Amino acid sequence: MMRRPDVHVLILCAMLVLAGCGGPAPAPDGDTAPPESSVAGNQPEPAPGGETPPATADEGTPVDGDWVIIRLPVEPQHLNTLLDTADAYCARISMDIFDSLLDMDKDTFELKPMLAERYEVSEDHLMYTFFMRKDAKFSDGTPVTAKDVKFTFDAIQNTKNETADLRNYFQDVTAVDLLDDYTIRFTCNKPYFRHLVMLSGMPVYPMHVYSQGDFNTGAFNRKPMGSGPYVFDSWETNQQIVLTRNDSAWNPSTKGHPSKLVYKIITDDNAAFQVLERQELDVMGLTQEQWENRASTPQFEAKFNKHKYWGRTGYAASYGYIGWNMRKPQFADKRVRQALTMLLDREEILETVLFGLGKQVSGPSDLNSREYDNSIAPWPFDPEKAKTLLDEAGWIDHDSDGTRDKDGMPFSFEFMLPPGNVEMQTMATVFQEELKRAGINMRIRNIEWAAFIETITKREFDAVTLLWAIPPDSEPYQIWHSSQAEKGSNYPGYKNPEVDKLLEDIRVEFDREKRIPMFHRIHAILHDEQPYTFLWSTYALAAVDKRFQGVKVHRLGLDSKEWWVPLAEQRYSEQ
Repeated sequence: MMRRPDVHVLILCAMLVLAGCGGPAPAPDGDTAPPESSVAGNQPEPAPGGETPPATADEGTPVDGDWVIIRLPVEPQHLNTLLDTADAYCARISMDIFDSLLDMDKDTFELKPMLAERYEVSEDHLMYTFFMRKDAKFSDGTPVTAKDVKFTFDAIQNTKNETADLRNYFQDVTAVDLLDDYTIRFTCNKPYFRHLVMLSGMPVYPMHVYSQGDFNTGAFNRKPMGSGPYVFDSWETNQQIVLTRNDSAWNPSTKGHPSKLVYKIITDDNAAFQVLERQELDVMGLTQEQWENRASTPQFEAKFNKHKYWGRTGYAASYGYIGWNMRKPQFADKRVRQALTMLLDREEILETVLFGLGKQVSGPSDLNSREYDNSIAPWPFDPEKAKTLLDEAGWIDHDSDGTRDKDGMPFSFEFMLPPGNVEMQTMATVFQEELKRAGINMRIRNIEWAAFIETITKREFDAVTLLWAIPPDSEPYQIWHSSQAEKGSNYPGYKNPEVDKLLEDIRVEFDREKRIPMFHRIHAILHDEQPYTFLWSTYALAAVDKRFQGVKVHRLGLDSKEWWVPLAEQRYSEQ
């Protein structure tokens, strides 16, 4: 069951959203996808330290019933996963409501049929034809046809819709032809090694529903409808979002065992953990402190299984960052951005605040992949060198008031944090004190999640910290290309002609061995210019109630649809 197509998505730092299956993977590098078949994608390299994700063994025959109550750390703005303001939380909930043309195996990354029973790719990688099954239906009984696929594509391409994050991935598609009610062909004017991923990964929206109103603001964005194994049930603002199993789903092989998936919205980490301890939550992503201390007691471990693994929300990996809005004069000079990075003791924070449950990163690729350049070390913590760089950039305390200034402007800025995360609040406080010693005034601002996403989308921030979840075998055009600076995910407004050219060349190169040096060059440039202060990639940490059987940590995380509870241990019923 598909979520937003295979793009980077925003998620709270150090938080976990339970993963379902991910987006389709591309063909092996250098290979042509054979017609009418599924193809395996590149296999990710082992995680640092060689950790193997644990799995809970099945006991007995799976049965249906019971609910899974999942902690949701923020409330999504909406449940339209195609919009720019969608996030990992919107994507996680939507992935069980919508289907796409192709699906991906959560462990092998192999493409497999979903709404399309087969597909063909032309030898020049410019034509993609999908042959859809004829028995698929939306949850209201309406057949899913090629017209719905085209409607979804057209909605993304419509510049009146807030879909710029996704639109860039389809910029080379020049024609969409309906060969019949169940066959659709996409024609492109240039090859792109992820065309198949993106075209087959669109969650297919029902035209008869989503054409009836404004795509950005329609009521359907809070009451979605798709063809997947679960149906939207209800949304109580600030309380919970409920999905009910679609017992009439067209595809019995994807039917979930739980009768309901209940997403409890609890924004405060401490409050959420207390609810978890009372077993009023079944699943929760743990903070590093919770994992290390409160979840390590015999009493807790008697009730919950704990899982530690890389990745987020059906994604291969993630990394945290501080983004500097380069439109602001304080952050226009790369020497200043380098200095700011060297004023944050990332290693000390990782070890003491995050309990060493991660690894520092120096660039934007999955640190477990060959696209990540391990030869580039993170900038060191070096306050004295940072002060020298600030002096060289002209930020000096001219009036001896304790704050650096330049051209009459004091070096003062606002650091925007998402809500509820104690670890990130601690990091910000430590950073604030170090900056003060260097003559920089930083104000910390916590902001509610929906407003947070809207603020960065509008570029109305100074500095911000968040986390990117990275899809398998991805490329970061969405984040770094200059065309994405005003509308797209290039929130800092970063523009570099060499990076633009590298990103464009990566897109048309099907040989992974030739792409890797280009990724490394981008890594080196971004490391030097520091539009982000790259922080760390951390483990996903999860607690799952022990009554659930069939809990497996896949290479793309957990999938609660697979879980089941023996009849004698089921806790919830439909009444």
